[in-house]
Amino acid sequence: MSAIFGIINKKQEYVDSSLVGKMLEALNHRAPDGSQIVVNKNMGMGNCRLNVYPQQIYEKQPLKIGQFTITADARIDNRHELARHFNIDNDMLSVTPDSTLILMAYQEWEDMCINHLEGEFAFAIWDEKSEKLFAATDHIGFRPLYYYDTPDAFIFCSEIKGITAIKATPNYFNEEYLIEYFYKHGNFQQTFNKEILALYGGNVMIMKDGKLSIKKYWTLEPANRYHFTKNEEWYECLKELMYKAVEKRLNYDVPIGLTLSGGLDSGSIACILSELLMKKNKPLYTFSSVLQNDYNGTEKDEREYIEIIGKHCPNIIQTYESGPGLNSFTNLEESFNRYESFPSSTSYMDIALLKAAQKKDVKILFSGFGGDYWVSWSGNSVIYELIKRGNLQTAFKLIKQFMKNDNKSFTQVFREMYASRTSLYKTARSIIKGNNNDKESEVNLLNEKFIEKYVFFRKEQELNETVVMRKLTNNGSISQMSNIILTMNETMGMTSALPLFDKNIFELLNELPIHLFVNGGWKRALIRNAMKDVNPSEINERKNKLPFSPECIKRAYDCKEHIQNLINDPDSLFILDKYIDKNKMIHYMEKMSLTYSSTNTSIIPLRILQAGIVTEIILYLKDNNYIFN
Repeated sequence: MSAIFGIINKKQEYVDSSLVGKMLEALNHRAPDGSQIVVNKNMGMGNCRLNVYPQQIYEKQPLKIGQFTITADARIDNRHELARHFNIDNDMLSVTPDSTLILMAYQEWEDMCINHLEGEFAFAIWDEKSEKLFAATDHIGFRPLYYYDTPDAFIFCSEIKGITAIKATPNYFNEEYLIEYFYKHGNFQQTFNKEILALYGGNVMIMKDGKLSIKKYWTLEPANRYHFTKNEEWYECLKELMYKAVEKRLNYDVPIGLTLSGGLDSGSIACILSELLMKKNKPLYTFSSVLQNDYNGTEKDEREYIEIIGKHCPNIIQTYESGPGLNSFTNLEESFNRYESFPSSTSYMDIALLKAAQKKDVKILFSGFGGDYWVSWSGNSVIYELIKRGNLQTAFKLIKQFMKNDNKSFTQVFREMYASRTSLYKTARSIIKGNNNDKESEVNLLNEKFIEKYVFFRKEQELNETVVMRKLTNNGSISQMSNIILTMNETMGMTSALPLFDKNIFELLNELPIHLFVNGGWKRALIRNAMKDVNPSEINERKNKLPFSPECIKRAYDCKEHIQNLINDPDSLFILDKYIDKNKMIHYMEKMSLTYSSTNTSIIPLRILQAGIVTEIILYLKDNNYIFN
């Protein structure tokens, strides 16, 4: 794993090597295993190395072969397939780095090389003869690649800070980024820096004759790959793909870690990892967020289920982290610089777990993150979708199954899983409840005048999960989430592994019959059935997963004074006037109970935290000479 960076002078003038050096200096935290730069006339490139996989010790990047120079951050999964094509024997392949294979593919197929690569990658290739830059990201977009384009220069980098270290123009704050932060709905090509954009998954970028062009080479669309007729065939295929997704991200020669919550997603990954590592007599280090040992309140954590997984997987070495004294504003500027994004309200615990993994010298940190987006989706809208499609027989069969499993009447299940999703029901409920009904999922702390500027932020017609995930994959949302996690991990000397976002799994789910998500009257039925012979039964059949990190609501209450001080700070006036609705913040602050209740699962405190985080980060950016229009 590594960071890549470079600059092309579009005026054919020689690149100042000190500029490339400044980029390297900004990225030194990504170079525990070395770095190198190369400058050739109007091109400068660099590479920071973090060795995780065996062949990476042979990396010497930037790599120049003939007229081509490459810098790459990559893990290529179809190495053997490429080796056969290029007549590379196994002995030679063992010392051939991924960057060499990518460059050989480009020499063979030029721009179409991307159709012959599988894995995770972001790379850039400079052709000095034609003065053309070719760059690409993998299909999903696990590896970040940012760029900045002006009439004079083109700059690319794995991190935003590498670009801001040398770009000639001032830094302008991109206010549109706030829409994405609050509501995960926006232009995911944008970053918080208005002039710096992201090349998200499935894209190639070509810069030639001073002109930049970007083309989508892959989208997640139905491809009619799977033709299973039995439910069990779908389950078995998913299980097989999950094992493959985990194994191809493994390196048995380095310490392997996993953030383990005790739920279906991370529990499934834990059981697969444990089984694979046991065959090599290797341990699995797990890191879990729990309550402090001396906690004497009524709140619960996931320790019971984490320990069930630990007993089921004898090679697990568990580390518990409670993060004493931490909250959403602890080292917030450090978190922002690590994320290169506005941190979440619980990022303090993410960093605490990363630091715990760092102490164990973990090099690949797995996560079950993202499973509930699709693999373990609850399937709440399945019955509604089936009825809308006219598939009444399957819908009513599922209703009967839920009636039996949840001991509910037909009316209860029908209202919960169908009627509540209709526009008629929502309108009627709104009339009955009146305008004072605060639906927590729609709590909006942004200024209405600010939101009105952005047409794309309008509630769309409700879509089924397959359509939603297809959209999130193709528009860069999944890519952005993956980039944030990888960037955080690699600043601590380890790489991330998100097997539940695997391309092959996504392609299977894209064709999956939607009733399988709730088949048998179980929410999250797909992963339960796929992993029934892998997970402990207590994990596979649990229904009571806690919604938040331990004590995160209590810690939100503990931040009330800090947030109140932000609201009262005269320097915050321009933020509260332009972006955040001060009156709404005060209103919801007052709604928060003065006495903390451990049974409170309200998300309103987390929304308020988001507004406070935005306020503090914008103040930080302003102090660092960002310009706000």
